[in-house]
Amino acid sequence: MSDDGVFEKIEKGVCAPIGFKASGIHCGIRKSHTKKDLALIYSTTPCVSAAVYTRNLVKGAPLLVSRENLKNNKAQAIICNSGNANTCASDGVEIARETCRALSDKLHISASDVIVASTGVIGEKLNVDVIKPGLDE
Repeated sequence: MSDDGVFEKIEKGVCAPIGFKASGIHCGIRKSHTKKDLALIYSTTPCVSAAVYTRNLVKGAPLLVSRENLKNNKAQAIICNSGNANTCASDGVEIARETCRALSDKLHISASDVIVASTGVIGEKLNVDVIKPGLDE
């Protein structure tokens, strides 16, 4: 923000800080192929990290896994999908953990340094098998 309180556009957006990379793709969670449904923000080094959580009694699996992974206040990657919230699904926590493991394998980092987030339809199982091939992109 400038001295006069006006926001200034930062070139390169989330990739403006040195060492940050980002990507967004369509991997197949959403039916529309024109909309991206998987995003990644990656730091080449672990970062001091923090999060704010809902006060709602219903908490999605990604929130529970991310809170667990952030106990040491460090993270190196954030992966976020749209189209499926991975909330109120019986295996949601395992799917969120599997997503963290799959990304950590691709980036050669610890799975506990991955933050996972999901938004979309509640109560449907998230198919991690469509996410995994998208990680190569």
